[in-house]
Amino acid sequence: MVIFVSPNIYAVRATAGQEHVIARLLYQEAVNRLKRGESMEDERVYSILYTTGLKGYVLVESDNPGVVEDLIRNTPKTKGLLLKKRGDLMSAGSISIDELERILMPTPVVKEVNKGDLVELISGPFKKEKARVAKIDGDKDEITVELIEAAVPIPVIVKGDDIKILKKEGEGEE
Repeated sequence: MVIFVSPNIYAVRATAGQEHVIARLLYQEAVNRLKRGESMEDERVYSILYTTGLKGYVLVESDNPGVVEDLIRNTPKTKGLLLKKRGDLMSAGSISIDELERILMPTPVVKEVNKGDLVELISGPFKKEKARVAKIDGDKDEITVELIEAAVPIPVIVKGDDIKILKKEGEGEE
């Protein structure tokens, strides 16, 4: 009788800012093991993922936390698996697909911005200019801003990705 176990996604603690390096090292180690024939049927690594939204962690999809532990054992800049109980490998917490979806799905900046917020334009002809949000069009992901340092208030329409929020309306005022 063959029992099929669906793979789990395990979080590997890593040095912050080095996630991409660690992901490549883990991938290379997994490929090398496969080439050497060390990887058995129940010791597979299906995917390795890092994202900028999850600092200090690399995600590894595998059938068994022991496989991930073996993979990271000699990998520099890794700090081990994320465990629920210290020292107990079987307590390695797997991440559900729903949790992963929340991490990987970007939240549009338009949802975080309110009318009157102080923003900085980060691209386009008005790059590094400060502006105040005048109007928000969530359907088109566009924001109308008025440049602060302009002599005459000029409405400029920019994409939601082209701004950085500096100060929320009403924030910091006492």
